[in-house]
Amino acid sequence: MKTFKKLLLAGLISAGVSLPAAAADKAMVNPQGNVLVGYWHNWADGAGYKGGNAPWVDLDEVHAAWNVVNVSFMKAYPPQKIPTFVLDPRVTDAEFIAQISQINSQGRAVLLALGGADAHIELQTGDEQAFADEIIRLTEKYGFDGLDIDLEQAAITAGDNQSVIPAALIIVKDHYRAQGKNFMITAAPEFPYLTVGGAYLPYLDALEGYYDFINPQFYNQGGDGLWVADYNNGQGIWMTGEHDEFPYYMSRALANGIDGYSQIPHDRLVYGTPANIDAAASGFENPQDIYQGLTRMAQDGQALHGIMSWSINWDMGTNVSGAEYNQQFIKDYAEFVHNGPVDPNEGFPEIAGIEDTSIQLGSEFDEMAGVTASDEEDGDLTESIIVTGVVDENSAGSYEITYSVTDSDKNTTTEVRNVDVLVNQPPVIIGVEDETIFVNEVFDPMAGVSASDSEDGDLTDAVIVSGSVDNAVVGDYSLTYSVTDSGDVTTVEERIITVKEQEDPGENTWDAATVYNTDDKVIYDAVEYTALWWTQGDVPGKSDVWKADTNGAVLEWSADTTYNGGDKALYQGLTWTASWWTKGDVPGSSDVWKQD
Repeated sequence: MKTFKKLLLAGLISAGVSLPAAAADKAMVNPQGNVLVGYWHNWADGAGYKGGNAPWVDLDEVHAAWNVVNVSFMKAYPPQKIPTFVLDPRVTDAEFIAQISQINSQGRAVLLALGGADAHIELQTGDEQAFADEIIRLTEKYGFDGLDIDLEQAAITAGDNQSVIPAALIIVKDHYRAQGKNFMITAAPEFPYLTVGGAYLPYLDALEGYYDFINPQFYNQGGDGLWVADYNNGQGIWMTGEHDEFPYYMSRALANGIDGYSQIPHDRLVYGTPANIDAAASGFENPQDIYQGLTRMAQDGQALHGIMSWSINWDMGTNVSGAEYNQQFIKDYAEFVHNGPVDPNEGFPEIAGIEDTSIQLGSEFDEMAGVTASDEEDGDLTESIIVTGVVDENSAGSYEITYSVTDSDKNTTTEVRNVDVLVNQPPVIIGVEDETIFVNEVFDPMAGVSASDSEDGDLTDAVIVSGSVDNAVVGDYSLTYSVTDSGDVTTVEERIITVKEQEDPGENTWDAATVYNTDDKVIYDAVEYTALWWTQGDVPGKSDVWKADTNGAVLEWSADTTYNGGDKALYQGLTWTASWWTKGDVPGSSDVWKQD
C-alpha cells in the first residue's frame, strides 16, 4: 500500500505544500497548493455512530498535515437570530488566539464553520450587514482566515438564508480585499444538494468569484448517487458511495457539470470523506478507492484541490471498545495530498514547563522557574524566551502569562499560561435547588450536585447530606448539604424537596413521547413553555429548546437553563441579571451575573 501511494503522489494535484511556513505581516493565511481540510470540535465527547467517542483536542494538538482547520461551529443562540461563536470554556480567549496564531505561523489557515446539524439559523432580508459585522468582529478577535458554510437540513433554505448569507460574505470579502487580504470562503454541502436545481446552488451562484473552494460531503447519504450513462459499455449504472468507482465518477460529474450535477471547477473541488466509521452514518470509503478515483481525475487533467474530512477530533478519538483511532486518516491521506510526509513539529522550537498553576495570596511567583525552550537546530533557547504579562502576588485573581521564543529560522512558538492567585475562598455547592417530584418517582439527593473549591478542586465526594426524602408520602422534605475544604472552611446549603401526587395530564401537559414543533406550548411543573424548534423528549426547563413563558415572574436559577443577556433568575433569595450568554455559571460566583 505504501508503494502504491508513492506512485500516486506525483500526479494527484498540481502543486505540493511546504509545511510549516511562517506567516508574514499578519496577513490572512491562504495555504498554497493542495489542502487537507479538517473540522475541529468546539466541544468534547461527541458520540459516534458506532458507539465511539470524539474527545476534546486543543488546537495546538492538531496535526500539521491539516492545513485548513474549520472551527465548528458558528450558529444562532435563540432568541438572538444573528449567528455568533461561543468558545468552549475549556480554553481561554488568550489561549485560543495564541493557538490560531501558531497555526497561522506554520502557513496553515483556521476558518470559522457556520452551521452544523443543529444550527437552526434563519436570517431575514435586512440582516446582511449585521451578520457581516459579526463575522468581522469574530475574525478580528480571534484571527480567523475565513468562513466555511456548513448548513444542513432545514437551515439551508430557512428564511432568506440563501440570499442573506452570500450577501453578508461578499461584504466581508470586499472589506478584507480593500486591506489587501483574502478572506477565504468555502462550503461543505451534502452532495445531493448539488444536483441541477439543488438547494445549495443559490449560495454557489451568488458567491461565484468569491468562494475559494467547495468540499462536498460524500457521506451520511446512503442510497444517494448518480446515474452514469457511459458506464458498463454504454448500458449505464446507478452508482452510490458504496461503489468502488464512486470517487472518480462523482468527482467527474461535479467537475464537468454532468450526470445531473451542477459544476464546481476541478481546481476548486475538495473531496469530503469521513475520518472513520464513527464519524458518519454512511460513506466511509477504502482509502485505496479514493486514491484511484482522484488519480484518474488527475490523469484526465482535472486534478482536485484536496481532501476534506469530518473530523479532526474523530481521527484522534476512540471506538466502542475504547481503542484509539490513532490518527489513521492522517496516516492514510497526508502524504497523498501533500506529496510527501509532514512533520507537525519540524522547524519549530519547543517550550516546556509552563503548565497552569496557582499560588496563595502573598507568596512569591517566579515566572521562569522550571521553564525551558529548545530547538533541534539551535539547541537551548531558554534565555531567548520573551514573557509578557504580570502576576500580582498580592491581589487575588486569575492572570495570563504569554511565553514566546523564536529560532534562527524565524520560526516562533507561543504558549499561554494561567496563574491563579488564591485566597482561601469557601467551597461552592451547585445543583441544590428546590425540586418537586411525584409520588414514587426515584429521587437521588446527589443527582446533579457537585462541590468545588478554588484551592482543592473537586470536593463532590466530600459533600455530606443530612435529612431524607420519603418519595412514597406527599409532603415537603428539607435536605442540608455541607462540605468542608482543606482550610477548614465549610459551606452549607439547604433545599426543599416537595413530593406531590401525580397530576392528571391536561391537554397541554408536556409529554416525553410527543413531538413538538416551533411555537408549540406546554405546561411543565406549573410553568408554560414555548418550543423554539422541533423537539421530542427534551425536558422543559432543562433544555435550550424550551423557553419559559413567565409573564414577568422571575424563576429560580437552574444550572440546566441557558440565559441570555438581560435574563433574570432567583438565587438564594436574590434576583440576578445575566450580562451575556451563560449556562451553569452560579450567580454570585461569576462575573456574568449582576445582583439587582
